[in-house]
Amino acid sequence: MIRKIQIGVATSLSLLILTGCSQLPAPTPSTNASVEASCPLTELKHPNLVPLPAQSIPGNVIAAPGQGGLCNARNYEVSKDLIIWRAWNSTYEGSKFGKWWSLEKPLGGVAQYRAEFNICPKYSPLDMLVRCTLKAGTQVVIGPGQSAQCSNYFTYPQSDTNQLYLANAAEVTLNCTNFYDEFSWHEVAPEAETNTTQ
Repeated sequence: MIRKIQIGVATSLSLLILTGCSQLPAPTPSTNASVEASCPLTELKHPNLVPLPAQSIPGNVIAAPGQGGLCNARNYEVSKDLIIWRAWNSTYEGSKFGKWWSLEKPLGGVAQYRAEFNICPKYSPLDMLVRCTLKAGTQVVIGPGQSAQCSNYFTYPQSDTNQLYLANAAEVTLNCTNFYDEFSWHEVAPEAETNTTQ
């Protein structure tokens, strides 16, 4: 009888040990923290931005092709209060003060804006716009957009349009004004239409 109990205990312990091993998290593969810049970078000439001599780009800003983010970047300091813009998603309040901003007010169609800033439709519906004043003395990262693979069939190529990266936008902006989206249909010029029945 004692021998049967010992065998039963040993079997239970073996099962517990095996179960415990299967619950351990799988080792995470090591990743390369820095991605080599994949596009040329020219110094931005802007009256309110001063390039910094020491460069310190956060590891998640310059991304590999197809991953969005920037393809190259440089650090600047805001020398005088600066107006910046961001299209965002009204269904998620945290989107308003996200990390990616524009130096210019978005104009033209939403599709054009997505292409210039490499914003896949699955990232955000872009139904709101916010204009903020960026405080003088703030350090920012600016560079052209990296390509973004939105699906197996659709990729935005690298963009020449500069994007501004802010890690803490809510803390370094003031006087923010929101603008909401509305339908504004424009007739397509006949020469712009493509014949799909060829």
